[in-house]
Amino acid sequence: MVTTQTKNVDLKSDGGTPTVLPRPDFHFPGEVGRTVLESDPAQFPQPVQSPEGAPNILLVLVDDCGFGQYGTFGGGIPSPTMDKLAAEGLRYNLFHTTALCSPTRAALITGRNHHSASFAGITEIATGYDGYCCILPRNCGTVGEVLRQNGYMTAWIGKNHNTPTWETSAVGPFDRWANGLGFDYFYGFNAGDMNHWNPILYENRNLVPASHDPAYHLTTDLADKAITWVRQAKTISPGKPYFLYVAPGATHAPHHTPKQWIDKFEGKFDGGWDKYRQETLERQKKLGVVPPDTKLTVRSKGLPAWDSLNADQKRLYARMMEVFAGYAAQCDYELGRVVEACKQLPDADNTLIVYIAGDNGASAEGGLEGSLCENMFFNGFPEKWQDNIKAIDELGGPKHFNHFPAAWAHAMNTPFQWTKQVASHFGGTRNPMIITWPARITDKGGVRSQFLHTIDIVPTLYDVCGITAPMELNGVQQKQVEGLSFAFTFDEPDSESRRKAQYFELGCNRGLYHEGWMASCPSFVPWDPNRGEWARTMRRGSFTTSRRISRKPTTWHSNILKSCDSSKICGG
Repeated sequence: MVTTQTKNVDLKSDGGTPTVLPRPDFHFPGEVGRTVLESDPAQFPQPVQSPEGAPNILLVLVDDCGFGQYGTFGGGIPSPTMDKLAAEGLRYNLFHTTALCSPTRAALITGRNHHSASFAGITEIATGYDGYCCILPRNCGTVGEVLRQNGYMTAWIGKNHNTPTWETSAVGPFDRWANGLGFDYFYGFNAGDMNHWNPILYENRNLVPASHDPAYHLTTDLADKAITWVRQAKTISPGKPYFLYVAPGATHAPHHTPKQWIDKFEGKFDGGWDKYRQETLERQKKLGVVPPDTKLTVRSKGLPAWDSLNADQKRLYARMMEVFAGYAAQCDYELGRVVEACKQLPDADNTLIVYIAGDNGASAEGGLEGSLCENMFFNGFPEKWQDNIKAIDELGGPKHFNHFPAAWAHAMNTPFQWTKQVASHFGGTRNPMIITWPARITDKGGVRSQFLHTIDIVPTLYDVCGITAPMELNGVQQKQVEGLSFAFTFDEPDSESRRKAQYFELGCNRGLYHEGWMASCPSFVPWDPNRGEWARTMRRGSFTTSRRISRKPTTWHSNILKSCDSSKICGG
């Protein structure tokens, strides 16, 4: 007799999944004789099974969305999809991002801070320095790869801004495309933004031919592909959970949307951005997404008051906001189709939906006067409203890459100061999040106010799925996941935040949170290149940074900086 028993090394933590992935190759554990009749019955390797009861996961990430943008969090743009989810689950009002897209997205799919994941900026401005090269390190394995190797079907639909720009051609290399990062299926674009009327798209590695449908729109297309994939996946393998990551290009510029969506908002923003902020804060208080004593922060430095504008400026800027509102409302509608498709599947009750409204705050990249061409803005050529008003009736259509003025972005971030790119203030970093899970969350319509960060999503998913973060993945020792699970908040509304500290840094805009206090230092804001200085802007118990407490470094700052070493800042 020949014995072919081989010991399979399958290191696990108590009750979890293997800490080393992939699992060892299968070896027949029985005895092999001279003939089949003298051998143990044949066995075949079985597909990896997900942990028992592991939920399906729909992860949605809206682009460039402010805290005070959508109606669910008090904004002026109706969001029936978000409203329904909020009524079925939980709203989180202290969730934070990195203030920019690529960094937030790297943190979202790895559970590590953006510097740890080498994404301290967007891919287009990568440098050759550690933390800034925008090449996702292999020791920061993605949630897609870990879930895939633990029995999940995985798909990424929409924006991929985590592949180095120099690797996005037809010859790759492809190991850092979405498929190489652990996703079985990809349909979307490899860039920071995209023309919504005529996009450059890829299906897996293959260039998608341009559509000839005159009614084509990218957001609709992405929703269609997400729905098709999830239905097909659950039809073929109904017992296997899925992880569907949907990241539309909306509401990032260009603000492209059909005219029928724009027309819904005609005249609704004629009161201007200052009035919008006041009205939004009152709605937020009534909804309970901000405390009743929340103060409105002052208008950020350099932004004009609405009353200082002339009649033509007001007409142009109000129209730009109408276009944006239509664009955002369409996005909510199309994502609603995806949500409903997931709810129609047989195991819908065991589907966890994480809906994040923004990878950063609303964008001020339209400059002070709005924009018709992003390349002019990014190359330092400011546009003039006198020129842009000539195209007022074409805004939202295929002729322009339109973007609203920075003051509207500031208004979308009500009640906070500053905008996207400004990591020192919550206008750049605080975003709405909604979580539903019918089989698990019973506090329908609840609000949670624990301090959370994007890096906390991955460990929370691992926690609820019964998955152990691997110590070794595909032969590479892994960095420790720096996020903290917040699954306890599902059942414990009043529990204290477990994240005690968190740093924020982007383009020298710096912020440091510690146990209810916030130190902020804006530096290169979108419309002012002058450096700033540290300011203690939020005291314990305050929701916004409406009150500046100190302009100079204090003993408090010094002690915080000394006591918060990198591990504490990263891991809470």
